[in-house]
Amino acid sequence: MLAAVAFALALAGCNKAGVEQSQVIARVNADDISVHQLNFALAQASKAPLAKSEREALVEKLIDRQLLQQQALLQKLDRRPEVMARLEEARIDILAAAYAEEVAGKLVSPDESVAARYFSEHPALFAARKVYRLREISIPEDSPVNVSSIAAVEARLKRKEALADVIAWLRQQPGRFFEQLTMRPAEDLPMEAAGRLAQLQRGDNFVLRLSNALLIYEIQSFEAAPLTWKTAAPSIKIFLKNQQAGVSLKEELSRLRSSAKISKNPLPDK
Repeated sequence: MLAAVAFALALAGCNKAGVEQSQVIARVNADDISVHQLNFALAQASKAPLAKSEREALVEKLIDRQLLQQQALLQKLDRRPEVMARLEEARIDILAAAYAEEVAGKLVSPDESVAARYFSEHPALFAARKVYRLREISIPEDSPVNVSSIAAVEARLKRKEALADVIAWLRQQPGRFFEQLTMRPAEDLPMEAAGRLAQLQRGDNFVLRLSNALLIYEIQSFEAAPLTWKTAAPSIKIFLKNQQAGVSLKEELSRLRSSAKISKNPLPDK
């Protein structure tokens, strides 16, 4: 959504006389669509690179959007209070995201030794990585009934009751739960589950208590799928840098809050 709004906000600048003719890929009435707009759209594409036919289809979408924008301006829709509010909210979101990227951009990439240590400390994700076929049961903690069911399930499993019996009991309760058979590589599991499941065998189960749900994993089967340091290193470095960026942004927000004058009024009841 933000990318689409960013496109809309950028249109006015791209249609100015300063755009060189060689940068124009289409003209819609009096408005130009520039190669920069196309490049931005290509950068947002879910797959890259795009074939020529796909790039041409994208240009057609830009033309359609330009036509719709022109009609919106002709009908002065940009002056409607709800549209103005949405544009302002989008502007704030985009600027806030830009500053967050600025903070992250100042960080130094993790040292090779730091990434190597992460690799060695998490064998379940790399050297001893597995792909699991799991029976996954999830009980959300979204009602008093489910909270009661979660407590009962934990007690039953602690007494070593068979998982099949526990599920049969759950089906008779008024709350709701979700059950599925799924294939998951270790990295798609919560960190606590990945490390624990690596130590279990076929038929074993593992219970994980989250802040808003109870997860139960039963191993149906698994297949070894290790990753070498050479293969894993790029992803580890990206992960560690993103993790570092999250910490830095949290610290920056704490600094900004401490120096800002912030006042809050009571929220309305409705």
